[in-house]
Amino acid sequence: MRKLLLIANPASGTRQARRLLPDFLGIFNEAGFLPSVFLTRRRGDAEAVARDLGGEADIVAACGGDGTLNEVISGLLAGGHATPVGYIPAGSTNDFAAGFGLSTDMLQACRDVASGSPRDLDVGLFSPDRCFTYTASFGLFAAVSHSTPQTAKNILGHAAYVLEGIRSLADVRPLHVKVTANGRTWEDDYLFGTVCNSTILGGGVLKLDDDQVHASDGLFESILIPFPPGPGALARLLADVRARKYEDSPFVTFVRASRFVFESDPAIPWTLDGEKAPVSPVQEIANLPRAVRVICPRGR
Repeated sequence: MRKLLLIANPASGTRQARRLLPDFLGIFNEAGFLPSVFLTRRRGDAEAVARDLGGEADIVAACGGDGTLNEVISGLLAGGHATPVGYIPAGSTNDFAAGFGLSTDMLQACRDVASGSPRDLDVGLFSPDRCFTYTASFGLFAAVSHSTPQTAKNILGHAAYVLEGIRSLADVRPLHVKVTANGRTWEDDYLFGTVCNSTILGGGVLKLDDDQVHASDGLFESILIPFPPGPGALARLLADVRARKYEDSPFVTFVRASRFVFESDPAIPWTLDGEKAPVSPVQEIANLPRAVRVICPRGR
């Protein structure tokens, strides 16, 4: 029988993973897998288990939020394992699943892991040694993603990101950042910035069209939103964001590249896949092309 390692975070989202665990095991058994299970208890557990045991399995499945998936992929890369990754999204927003075309129904996602096929995915290297699967961000929506209380996320879902952001908008200060990519430099006071590999960001606050993002092309998309100079500019900016006019908007800088360098003084806080990241005044981000394989439903 094929071996499957299921790494589950029972505290993610509405905490359904533990309740559905017998169903997951039944689905994997019926598909011909011999599953083993590890339940995480603290941050870093998923990465350590994937690093130490991921090479012994035919599939490593992550059940949790985007942070759990980040840890599993980081652990596999740290261990030098080429094992395909399955994802059963159990978080409160599940941006990666939505952007990558995975089911957000946990039982269907489990069936897709058992019967799907691997697809290449670029991974971001956030120097010196952190990785991200779909986004590295700073500014308003990035801060909201990890500061919104879990209870609010569970009750409000995607809207929690927006509501918490609006509530704190009056307190937001622009972040002065210099960005270098493709031999060009942009320097401004920014409301928000991201380097991403997904069509869905911030719980659906930001969306890109499918033809703007290719998950394994060796390139990332960066959206940089300068701090609007007044209410009129803010209104037009929000209209462009809602219409996904990132490449044509005079209020948004859209860059596609394989490597970015961000410089700021003082250092700015970042989030990686919605989790806090180390602070540094100079931050390099590089694309690791086709670094992992993620199992997707057949036909996608």
